[in-house]
Amino acid sequence: MIDTHAHIDADAFDDDREEMIRRAFDQGVEAIIIPAIEPKRFEGVLSLCEQYDQVYCGIGVHPHNANDFNQQAETRIINAMQFPKVKAVGEIGLDYYYDFAPRDVQKDVFRRQLRIAKECRKPVIIHNRESDDDVMEILKEEQHGELTGVLHCFSSNIHVLRTALDLNFHISFTGNITYKKSILDDIVKATPLSRIMIETDSPYMTPVPHRGKRNEPAFVQLIAQKIAEIHQVTIEEIIAMTTRNARALFGLPLLMIGLIIGLSTFPMHAQDERDEEEEETTETVKTPSPYARFIGLGPSIATNTIVETLTSLDVSEKRGTRSWDGNPAFGFSVAYNPLEFLMFDLGLMHTRNNAKLNNANKVPGTPTDPDVYTVGHLTARAIANPRGKVSFFASAGINYLSKRVYATNVEFSDDKQLAFNAGAGFMVNIPTSYGMIIPIAEWRLDFESKNNVTKIPNVDPYNTWGNVEISTFYSLPKLTILWYPKF
Repeated sequence: MIDTHAHIDADAFDDDREEMIRRAFDQGVEAIIIPAIEPKRFEGVLSLCEQYDQVYCGIGVHPHNANDFNQQAETRIINAMQFPKVKAVGEIGLDYYYDFAPRDVQKDVFRRQLRIAKECRKPVIIHNRESDDDVMEILKEEQHGELTGVLHCFSSNIHVLRTALDLNFHISFTGNITYKKSILDDIVKATPLSRIMIETDSPYMTPVPHRGKRNEPAFVQLIAQKIAEIHQVTIEEIIAMTTRNARALFGLPLLMIGLIIGLSTFPMHAQDERDEEEEETTETVKTPSPYARFIGLGPSIATNTIVETLTSLDVSEKRGTRSWDGNPAFGFSVAYNPLEFLMFDLGLMHTRNNAKLNNANKVPGTPTDPDVYTVGHLTARAIANPRGKVSFFASAGINYLSKRVYATNVEFSDDKQLAFNAGAGFMVNIPTSYGMIIPIAEWRLDFESKNNVTKIPNVDPYNTWGNVEISTFYSLPKLTILWYPKF
């Protein structure tokens, strides 16, 4: 379990802080994240992170303390982002219940810290109390594909939930979902397990049956138990999923190989089964791609290795293979992500094979031009981990191939045909102030759908084979750099 939000730097823990942290670890808590709330507490929070390997933090200014935000505080937050134990900007947001700071000041401070998070590529921890409309409006205006984070202690309505999920945010629940008068069961039920996290918000929001006492991270399992009851799954699955979600969002290290295996198989499989069952009975909250509203475009470069398998149609048992390596290929791609895990790439590649001319005996009066290949493709990439900084994918698609082939300086053919492609690779998601930059490294194989038949009279040993059937495929180690501009 990971307690994603616990103020264990608070004065309420001064008398027994070490014992409290030990109790949490003894109860199976693997990590605790402390969200700082004001500049004067930054050093204390960082000191606790240095003392305990499994304690991490966010650094930010809470809306209650927005009046304390100035250039010095902003610089301290930016400088803190370089420390490995600082995993987020937070706790930040708006609070219109107490209004300890003027609302215009709160909104300005909130925006400035969101921009720090985008520049430093850190998630945000968001506080929202009776300020739904302004929080969502600001997040919509600031979200250009770079923002990630969590709305902590979520207690808003279904509309806010859907908006937050559409904006690529996680949802965290705390002890108030265990209260007898809680009205959050439907909200918890509507939140996909792939986006839920758990927290205590210690020393506040103590869950039942300890309500009325000081809260602490050891109680986080009670929140997991309540979520399991609402979703009608086991607590083990909730613990596994929320741990996986927290580690992915905050970039926390994995503790054991077994955890990697467990979290990558059972929980996701179980979630898929539930999604299928609930599809017919309940309205589910969709989680669209953070790039769904963008078009990406950019250049491609590859080395095209042409591989031919030759079979004689006139001389039995004559079969051979030849290839031409390293033909430079250039092109352009336009990409669109209709779903988080799916990218469509529409592109064009152009290459020439000059090597064939050097392998044939020249025949006077015959063409001496290189072979020319132009391929238009529509490729679908299935992305395994679309929210990672480095994402892996498998791809497949169709090609429209136009080739002008001078068959070893003797027979010219102009061929157009449909073909298909398959490949695999990885991409690096780099958010910038100008939009998302995605370098894509891919190894792709293009296969022709039909074979060609020709004669090769001036290349040994094929000059004695008569009519030769040629089956061709192309191997392309390929680099594409896509730019998803802000619209």
